[in-house]
Amino acid sequence: MSNSNLTVPDEVRAILAAHGRQMRVRKGQVLLAVGLPANDVYLVIDGCVSVSLISAQGRETVLRAIGPGEMFGELAAIDGEPRSADVVAAENSTLLVIPGPAFVDLIGREPVLSLWLARYLAHQVRYLTNRIYELSTMGVGPRLQAELLRLAGEPDAKGAASITRVPTQAELAARIGTNRETVTREFSLLIREGLVVKEGRRIVVPSVERLADRLHRYSQTA
Repeated sequence: MSNSNLTVPDEVRAILAAHGRQMRVRKGQVLLAVGLPANDVYLVIDGCVSVSLISAQGRETVLRAIGPGEMFGELAAIDGEPRSADVVAAENSTLLVIPGPAFVDLIGREPVLSLWLARYLAHQVRYLTNRIYELSTMGVGPRLQAELLRLAGEPDAKGAASITRVPTQAELAARIGTNRETVTREFSLLIREGLVVKEGRRIVVPSVERLADRLHRYSQTA
């Protein structure tokens, strides 16, 4: 599920589409690598990619997943520095590729793009600040709850939400900085308490408010 604060609005998407080209990528294909000097900007049209960093010990930490309507690669285009993270296709995907120089030129010429980009980068700072807080102060259980709330997004009229693009437990572990076995144990606890339900290939959160309240109570006592 795409976050509405991250999704490129239609007017901005039209501007980018006029200056980019489409490309298909296969699951597992490396799109960007740390230190790479390339500066193209990418918009996900269909599919999903994963942004991660790998430690010197080989441990992967997934920073976020990027779905349809979301953008990546803009930092290198803006500041001219090498890529700051690895990006890999999490599934077969279609991307719009905009050359870095063209993207920078558009920022100066298109107010609707520059204003949205400023808001987008501000949201990214807030998001990463929250991730740092979670990883440095929360136990694995609350970190898993926070990640599930992000994936669930906005609840429906009954207060429930579904996660249809379900990460594997190994992927969840990489996102919250732990191992697959621990995720399995914590996820089983949430199921037993009725906070999440597995229905085929999707995860249902029967009450987003209840799950959020549990996380909030942890934050108050931590």
